[in-house]
This record gives sequence, structure tokens and C-alpha cells, in this order.
Amino acid sequence: MPGNRIMTFKSCAIVVGLLAAAIGVACDDDGPTMPTGTTVVVYQDTNYRGDSRVLIGNQPDLDDLPGCGGAGADWDDCISSIRIPSGWELTVFEHDDYEGVTTTFTADVPDLHLQQGPCGNDWDDCISSIQVRQR
Repeated sequence: MPGNRIMTFKSCAIVVGLLAAAIGVACDDDGPTMPTGTTVVVYQDTNYRGDSRVLIGNQPDLDDLPGCGGAGADWDDCISSIRIPSGWELTVFEHDDYEGVTTTFTADVPDLHLQQGPCGNDWDDCISSIQVRQR
């Protein structure tokens, strides 16, 4: 039975290593994160700069998504640019739970200041929930 314990320990170590790698990919503060072909990446600053976060699926409340500006911060009203892979679309909402003013993007958005929206006439730092769909 001691051999089984060693195998279990190695399996746990592999899982922990994979989880650590996944967390590093999900929130990269050091450099630009690129979409993998099926993921959307949001950025704190224009032109795909600043803190970034890979989105896996819909996000009904960006208050629940940590990051964007340091410890204790979240992604609610903190997005200034978005990378959208070919064949995908992103619908953004002014409020949580897919409510309020909405618009849909089907290609990269380097500067949300330039997109007509409900916050100071643009979408910069104005997104509170997101739906991601394959076209």
C-alpha cells in the first residue's frame, strides 16, 4: 500500500501544479494575454494593456470576478479594451444580471472610449455583466 500513497501524492502535486498554471493564465498582470481561439480577454486599459482576465463563459456579475487594479478589486466597471476571437461575439451590459443598456461586439475592441454607450457617451469602465457566444 505505500506505493499507492506515493502515487496519490504525485497525482495531487500534478493537479495543484495545473491549477496554479490555470490561475496564472486567468489573470495576467505582467503582459498582454491573447485569446486562445475560444476565449475572450478583457483589459483594464485601452489597447490591450494593464491587468487582463480571460473570460470562460458568461459573467452575470463582474463584481464576482477578482482582479483589475490589485487586491480586493473586481472587474465591474473596469474594462477598457477587449480581445474577441474570430467566430465569437460578446454582449456587454451596463448592469449586473444582463440588465440595462446593451451592445454586442464581434471583433476586437481596442478602445471602449470610442464605442457609443451609456456612461459618458461610451462603454469605457461601464460594463457590469457579459455574455459570450459562438456565432
